[in-house]
Amino acid sequence: MATVSTRDRDRKDLLADAAIHVVGEDGLRALTHRAVDTRAGLPQGTCSYHYPSRRALLAATLERIAVLDRAEVEHGPDLAAVLAHWLGAARTRTRARLILLLDPEARADLTEVADRLVSGFLDQATEVLGDRRRARLLVALLDGLALDDLVRGDGTPPPPATLSANIKAISEAVGLAAPPQAGPIDTR
Repeated sequence: MATVSTRDRDRKDLLADAAIHVVGEDGLRALTHRAVDTRAGLPQGTCSYHYPSRRALLAATLERIAVLDRAEVEHGPDLAAVLAHWLGAARTRTRARLILLLDPEARADLTEVADRLVSGFLDQATEVLGDRRRARLLVALLDGLALDDLVRGDGTPPPPATLSANIKAISEAVGLAAPPQAGPIDTR
């Protein structure tokens, strides 16, 4: 049974990170193996060696987004701070996540991966909130606030206090009671 070397794992992460930047900055049509190699600063052919198909590259990109989002939520102090980060330093990644999940062609290629990741997030949010309906509302809340800022915002992330107030107001309006803390929630 073959194992993945640390060098290969690091290279795959570098390629997936580069793909996130290509999608988040230039859109899905710009995502090519060559563009990812260039963005990663690696020799041409490296991306196609590790991810031989566009589907494999798309799946690796979405998986990497999930890993990074999950790590931030697990270490974040609260949802508003995490969301502020996603709309600030991780804005490109947030845009890439939404593009990958919303684009019909990408979604067709990513159905299995996307469904597994979203379902896993909903399962964990359900454990925190106590029921799946409320968990779906929380996911919709976070995605909606992110999408609203990406579409209407000026590129400057809202302050965590503003996001916290928005999360609280919407949470109360949809019956989530107190907004949950980020700790054990997995974000994609």
